[in-house]
Amino acid sequence: MYAAIQTGNVNLKINHIDNFAALKGAPMESKLLINSIVLGGAFFVGIIVFWYIFGYLKKHVAADQSNQAYSAAAKTSWEEKRRHPRVELSWPVFIEKSEQRQDAQLKDISLGGAFLICQEPLALQDQFKVTFILPNQGPLQLNAEVVWSNANMPSDKVVNRGMGIRFIKNEEKQRQILQNAIAVALEKFGDSN
Repeated sequence: MYAAIQTGNVNLKINHIDNFAALKGAPMESKLLINSIVLGGAFFVGIIVFWYIFGYLKKHVAADQSNQAYSAAAKTSWEEKRRHPRVELSWPVFIEKSEQRQDAQLKDISLGGAFLICQEPLALQDQFKVTFILPNQGPLQLNAEVVWSNANMPSDKVVNRGMGIRFIKNEEKQRQILQNAIAVALEKFGDSN
């Protein structure tokens, strides 16, 4: 079919072919080729769409899962992570590091570590000697290491300036004295209630 269009001095002949009409007389090989191209294109578009959806879901679902894991971890309190139960006690303490001595106050303690209230907390991972003045027993000196500190927090955000410590490289005799002192303090605390 031909259509003639005349615009000004130019005559145009446009060959109008109906898509299906052109295929009616086409040989079988042409139809197979066209079907293959159409199916290949559809398959390619399907892969691209699947890849996009998979990437989107991977990014957003993984982010949600990590947020859930973080919030679950944030809900776990320090008490649940500790191997030894903490006891709130207030014993006088002094810290010795490199020939320097600093007075401190015990806030809480366990067989694994303690929280010390002090004006100038030591740096993380500093190792030092800590001496507890045990009631009715005298001093107990232990080796310790700073595991966390609130030294860099603004004063208005800190209730008690200090540091969390863990006890390291101590002899069994020292650990036994500490365990007994904590047990005695717990008994007295239990009797006062």
